[in-house]
Amino acid sequence: MRSLSVLLLVLCLAAPAAAEPVDDVKESFLTYKTAILEADGAAAAKVVTQNSRAYFRSLAEQALTLDRAGLHEIHLTDRLYAMLLRHNLDRTQLQQMSGGQVVSYAVDHGWIGRNGVSQLRLGHYEVEGDHASGTILRPDGLKSSFKMEFVKEGGRWLLDLVALMDLTRTAFEFAVQQSGLSEDEFVFLMLEQGTGRKPGPEIWNPPS
Repeated sequence: MRSLSVLLLVLCLAAPAAAEPVDDVKESFLTYKTAILEADGAAAAKVVTQNSRAYFRSLAEQALTLDRAGLHEIHLTDRLYAMLLRHNLDRTQLQQMSGGQVVSYAVDHGWIGRNGVSQLRLGHYEVEGDHASGTILRPDGLKSSFKMEFVKEGGRWLLDLVALMDLTRTAFEFAVQQSGLSEDEFVFLMLEQGTGRKPGPEIWNPPS
């Protein structure tokens, strides 16, 4: 009987500690979601991983360096982001921006799907060491096959946007199929809608 009491006491003490990391991951997701909905780029950049910031810095490098052939060698999603940056920023601006500033700029300009994020819900969180995930829920509340990944850096849970790009790529591929447009036509349409300006043929060339 004494052993059972000790065991129950241990379980009661352990339960809050086990829930705490999950709560922290949930809070990180909600902070990111709020930042996207409010187009608060600075807030969004603070809750994404270093790897995410490095990825967005690589998009700026692609905007600076890739010609038409090079742009067609990368995925449609990366191509679109690189060309959006090229369409809006000059060479000096692109050279000077950190990865976090590129994330912030993309969020400020609504390039990271505000409409999709408004309906985004996570559940079935799993935490293992410094890595965690939350399953994206369907509108009916059931689990989908997609997850959002988180990494603990500097004592904080941060969202891994690189892992999220797999979902984004799938969405863009489907959108192109549904549009009936070629990839280039789709990209030019997105550039115009994302910036309010039609791109010219010079968009295929690195900025001078």
